[in-house]
Amino acid sequence: MGVDLRSRGDVEQATGGRLIVSSHRSAIDILITFSLFGGRILSRGDIGRWPVAGHLARRTGTIFVDRDSRASGAAAIRQVRRALSAGDTVTVFPEGTTYRGDEVRPFNAGVFAAVSRLDVEIVPMGIAYPAGVEYFEESMAAHLGRVAGRRATPVGVVVGKPRRMKNAKASELAATLHEEVQALTYTARGLLSAPEAR
Repeated sequence: MGVDLRSRGDVEQATGGRLIVSSHRSAIDILITFSLFGGRILSRGDIGRWPVAGHLARRTGTIFVDRDSRASGAAAIRQVRRALSAGDTVTVFPEGTTYRGDEVRPFNAGVFAAVSRLDVEIVPMGIAYPAGVEYFEESMAAHLGRVAGRRATPVGVVVGKPRRMKNAKASELAATLHEEVQALTYTARGLLSAPEAR
């Protein structure tokens, strides 16, 4: 895909369950988080029905959620909780969808119910792309084709410090992590202005 990844922050091996909480601007975010952390992704449900991407997502243990269904949301929270309890890494994009720019939209608190009373690492992360690279109001095929057609795409990624918030409420976690991911996203934007940026 011609991604020129500029990253800052330590990506250490987890000693137990770990929740990665990231901003979301492109389908490439998923590839980036897999390359940095491995583990599983919480993703929208319709991707599981896509011919190629759906097959790959199922093979990597993706947890699917239909955001219009409370039952699906509750089932996804249980799956995330089981995965974290088993020592897995799970990445979530709590904005719920991709957006343009660096403003991180309010986080959906529901997913954070999965970590209540669990002693797991929570790792915030911010991602920034050049203007116009984001996935927004187009098909996935058009988005990936457009990015693949670029000579190179610098992507700024800043990984924050791991934290443990075992007894925090879901709403408290959502607010705290939203603030931190927003700051990390602004820092990630700065990585794109390095001299080697294309």
